[in-house]
Amino acid sequence: MNRDCYIVEDLLPLYHEGLIQAETTAWLEEHLKSCESCRELSNLSKDPVQKETIRSSVDNDQMFAKINLKLSVYQIIFVALSFFFAMKTSLLNESFGFILTYTILGFVTYFFYQRLIIVVTIAFLPTFIWSLAQSMNETVSILEAISGALFLALIHLLFAIIGSLVAFLLIKFKKEGN
Repeated sequence: MNRDCYIVEDLLPLYHEGLIQAETTAWLEEHLKSCESCRELSNLSKDPVQKETIRSSVDNDQMFAKINLKLSVYQIIFVALSFFFAMKTSLLNESFGFILTYTILGFVTYFFYQRLIIVVTIAFLPTFIWSLAQSMNETVSILEAISGALFLALIHLLFAIIGSLVAFLLIKFKKEGN
């Protein structure tokens, strides 16, 4: 092989893709007419290489199922802790710290699950039930107990939804940034 053959060997992939100049193409075709080994190499390089599929010994579905299970456990623990701290600082305990904790609860819950219905369920129902149970111990009518529990749960829910809105905006900004 002479020096021209090495140059042709380097240019063949570009030649087959049509990515070289017209003058270079003419020179290369001239060389292919005169050189048998380069012509054989050109014929071989026209056909695409068959790709073999690589079999993995790891079952991807099983691996992702384990990862998702572990993440779900951590999420449930984190949301449960957030809920516990939120209930400890709720208005039921005569504390206004619920404003921050329910906002954080809404943020964390929406950030993990990205579903507002879960935020509403976690923030509204326990507060409503707990408030209703405390009202039943006092001497108030059923209607007053329900309306008071509903009002208290809605106040807590408002701050959880504010936290969800912050999480929603953060998620959207992260997507816009990518």
